[in-house]
Amino acid sequence: MSFRSERCGKYILRPALPSDNGDIRDIFESGSFSGGLNVQFLRGASPLSSFEADGDCAHILAAEDTETGRVIAVGGAVIQTLYLDGAPARCAYLTGLKVRHDYRGRLAFIPRAYGITGQLVSDCAVTYTTILDGNTGVIKMLEKRRKNMPEYRYIGHYTTFCLGRGKPVIRVETDDMTGFDEITELHFSKKSLAPCDTAYAGFGNKRFYCVRDGSGKIAACCFIGDQSATKHYRLCSYGGIYRLASHFPTALFGYPAFPKAGGMIKNGIVSYLYVRGNDPALCGKFLRSAAYRSGFPMLLWGGFENDPLCDAVGKMRCVRYGSRLYEVLWNGESDAHIGGGVVGMEAALL
Repeated sequence: MSFRSERCGKYILRPALPSDNGDIRDIFESGSFSGGLNVQFLRGASPLSSFEADGDCAHILAAEDTETGRVIAVGGAVIQTLYLDGAPARCAYLTGLKVRHDYRGRLAFIPRAYGITGQLVSDCAVTYTTILDGNTGVIKMLEKRRKNMPEYRYIGHYTTFCLGRGKPVIRVETDDMTGFDEITELHFSKKSLAPCDTAYAGFGNKRFYCVRDGSGKIAACCFIGDQSATKHYRLCSYGGIYRLASHFPTALFGYPAFPKAGGMIKNGIVSYLYVRGNDPALCGKFLRSAAYRSGFPMLLWGGFENDPLCDAVGKMRCVRYGSRLYEVLWNGESDAHIGGGVVGMEAALL
């Protein structure tokens, strides 16, 4: 389904265009997610290309102020092919509505923007999204049922772990994916919302890392990618205990090395993490060794609350931030489609 444009008072809702990239960059730079670490999530020089990199295609809407000609809000959905009940399915990830700071709290077109988005993703088996724990105002607003708005059905909690560079504890191989297809079939395909396609550009410029047992079979593996072409994190400021920690060489103690306030975070993104038997000892040794081989000062990996690897990764020295996973139900749908098994969302594509 396609959509042209629609006028809502002084605003026009329309498909976002490459010429809007400058305004969209400004919108992303006007906000941050705060807490002990106040961080800006940015989508590089071409935000529209960044959205598209996270899936098969993207339906991104822009709201233009007709008086100024500026784009003042942007949001939509990224279409991805993910596993559901063991089979590939067309799914939609809602990116969240980003609004220019000086327009927040006074936009009446939001329900209509949701209505348009719902039509654009009507051929998808599932629509899902995540909201950071600290974004309490948005959580409160969206969890309350409202007329002409979809239902946000809470599914569970998702944690992103920030890991340090690590040490070469065990021997790690690179770039030999022999045996990975079997792991995909037996392991990743059983996880709800696990991506079917490892080639999405949103995973970044990546390499494959693995540890093999005596018979040559993969005992642990993952990809580690450089997303800097499509996504950046700027550390705006430190608060609480992190303000004190920022003055210490945290990397010497096995924790991530964060930049000075105002600097960009240099990180690799971990995807398709597999550890045989979810063994915490093997997981820790593998990730520390793979992190060292990758050369990144920090790695990010995310896992849903029912993923056993969260316990394993959580035993490592790390910094965490949390999100809430929702299934978005349109037009009075009553049954959620996510749940009943391990959820396999990849932080790289969120």
